[in-house]
Amino acid sequence: MNEMPAGAEGIEVSPDAQKITRGGGTKTAIIAMVAVLVLAFQIVSSHLIVKMVFFGKPHVKAKQTERVVKPKPPGEMFLMESILINPVASRGSKHLLVELSFEVSSPKVIDEMQKLSPILRDNIITLLSSQSLEVLTNIMMREKIREKIKEVANFYLTTGTVEKVYFNRYVFP
Repeated sequence: MNEMPAGAEGIEVSPDAQKITRGGGTKTAIIAMVAVLVLAFQIVSSHLIVKMVFFGKPHVKAKQTERVVKPKPPGEMFLMESILINPVASRGSKHLLVELSFEVSSPKVIDEMQKLSPILRDNIITLLSSQSLEVLTNIMMREKIREKIKEVANFYLTTGTVEKVYFNRYVFP
């Protein structure tokens, strides 16, 4: 049972040492297989989660019988020339390039806006340049900025109103 190689007659081997040398390879193989299986499971599950979250199908409404309401086509448009803004507290280091279009209630408003263009530009420049970089760069503030520009324009108009303001360009070059 305990066979010793030739020349090893005086060396004693404890029973614990015999167990380690005999069964150690099997335990290591089992641990390695379990680790590989766990790693493979993690890779597959993370792949599926990423695929479902980022590349999943868009949510489909349960009712497909609802009538889709098409938005009304845009009305008359007035395009204002590009405006270069130097925001407050930027000390000239940052600039905002803005190009605006105004959807108006009637064609008469376009003529009026062309006549008032220098006044409107000046007031829009004043409005935008008084804003901080944090406000101007925050995408969540764009709708509020549009509303303020619309208020400025409608303050001067007498033949109609600005219905919507569109940013054709809104760039920090």
